[in-house]
Amino acid sequence: MRRPGLGAALIMAVLMASTSGCMGLIAARETVESLREPAYESLNNKKITVDHSFQNFQDYAEEYTNRSTFVVDDQTTEIDVYFKVSFELSRNLPSTFWDNESRYVRATLTDSEGMVQWEQDVSEDASPLEETLLPNPSFAMGEWELDVKARGGGEGFTGSLQDNFIIIVTVTNSCVQYPLVDECY
Repeated sequence: MRRPGLGAALIMAVLMASTSGCMGLIAARETVESLREPAYESLNNKKITVDHSFQNFQDYAEEYTNRSTFVVDDQTTEIDVYFKVSFELSRNLPSTFWDNESRYVRATLTDSEGMVQWEQDVSEDASPLEETLLPNPSFAMGEWELDVKARGGGEGFTGSLQDNFIIIVTVTNSCVQYPLVDECY
């Protein structure tokens, strides 16, 4: 004669034994992990911006300089450079006041190994130029440097005629984003 309660009791005993103590924690953790959404790849952008407007005529006497650094690592997938220059004052005044050597923007992006990866040297308006640097096969890892030297002028009374430029370097890193966690890894 068969006892139906014996099989059910045996299954209950096995289930209770497997879900108690340390072994039970493992099973519970695996159950909770299976309910969580999967990790996904996310892109993280860091921007380095050098934006300058020359305010008065005396700016022609001194050179503007800026040195910015950023770190490139094995998660860096792309570096974008945006570059725009407008010589408003120089364009609207007669060229007898200054020549092309009086106004300029010289920008150089150098990697951690000292190799120039991008550069511009302009003495007239430059429409927005965009360039993308991709790893070939990888970027030089370490600290990269954006070095900018410029000279220009402006009129401070109305502020409408000012030589200016903007350079934006966007460093794109990929990372693994886990649900319910704010940081990328």
